[in-house]
Amino acid sequence: MQRKDFVVGSALSVAFLGGNASQALAQVASGSPQLPSFGNANDPDNVLVVVQMGGGNDGLNTVIPWSDDQYHRVRPQIAVADGQILKLNDRIGFNPALKGLNELYKQGRVAVLQGVGYPNPNRSHFESTQIWETASPDRPQQYGWIGRYLDKRFPLNAQPPSMFEAVSLGDMLPAALVASHVEVPAIGALNAYGYNTGRDLASKQSAGVLYDGAKAGQSPYLSMIATTARDAYHGGDLLRKQTAEFTNKATYAPNGFAQQLALAARLIGSSAGAKIVFVSIGSFDTHAGQRAQQDRLLGYLGDGLLAFYTDLAAHGLADKVLTMTFSEFGRRVAGNASAGTDHGTAAPMFILGGRVKGGIYGDHPSLTDLDHGDLKFATDFRAVYATVIEKWLGRDPSDVLGGAYPTLAFV
Repeated sequence: MQRKDFVVGSALSVAFLGGNASQALAQVASGSPQLPSFGNANDPDNVLVVVQMGGGNDGLNTVIPWSDDQYHRVRPQIAVADGQILKLNDRIGFNPALKGLNELYKQGRVAVLQGVGYPNPNRSHFESTQIWETASPDRPQQYGWIGRYLDKRFPLNAQPPSMFEAVSLGDMLPAALVASHVEVPAIGALNAYGYNTGRDLASKQSAGVLYDGAKAGQSPYLSMIATTARDAYHGGDLLRKQTAEFTNKATYAPNGFAQQLALAARLIGSSAGAKIVFVSIGSFDTHAGQRAQQDRLLGYLGDGLLAFYTDLAAHGLADKVLTMTFSEFGRRVAGNASAGTDHGTAAPMFILGGRVKGGIYGDHPSLTDLDHGDLKFATDFRAVYATVIEKWLGRDPSDVLGGAYPTLAFV
């Protein structure tokens, strides 16, 4: 049987094995966790939603320095006209497509973090995405930053209270969620989510008997394999049953991102009890014809997030959920000859939630004091992660991030 035959929809076997099966199995055999737990640290009942803006979003046409003449001078084809910009103050404003985000900002629910990046930035999609998702610009990491957090929150012999404690809504498990021993499912479509046992009823019944009846015996690995298989086999039915308890009370647009957020609300508000949800939107890789593509995606982003928080508020959950956006890099300051922008460096991040201290954090990067034509960063993204880990998830971020970083005041 081929590997792909085990999984339908987007439930990947790598997700159920926490990203590295051999490593996890070896730990089962040895009985010793790779990472220490957080001990008796508090575990607040908060939820983190991470939104990946894949492809490298152009920050200058997202949070626009409208009062800076240099912005219009170096972007003659793609600059947004002053009269269209949703102005936040006398210097910057939102892209006009971000009407939904602007509404949340006016409610005090959005923190705009300007000039976020890291030293010696990488302009490769793959490598920079890995850097952001593993929080390690200097050396490769086997596990993601959220995966390491999960490993410390739940030591090797401690099970999360829900099979869906952390989930990725998409066909692939992102590097951010790869953990040593905590299982994280990838869920593409709710109706398709499950373990592929074959097309006919007899195959499914046989698989159920096999998985439910498996015993560890003398093998140090079989217990984990059996548990993983049972979770996968029964997970689809359980997830559909649990999320059916929740009724969305907002209207979500029929695009993929908004529908991910609708499912995220159901995972958070139902007995599925998700505490970490990873969603994505893209592609923001706008080398040509940027305005049409980026504006459309930013519209999906802003309107989707407004629907999401409207839904959460109707259920009394808005104060429980913090949402963080990121993209692997920004774009170059000057537009190119194809009415687009090429790979750059620093860009804004958005933090949203009912308990977020809304406002603008940091100064907009200079458009003339540049790093080889790119914006210089002012805030290390690991400081943002440290703030989320410590102030929202209630954990010590130093072990997760491999060092100490200053926390910010957005929560």
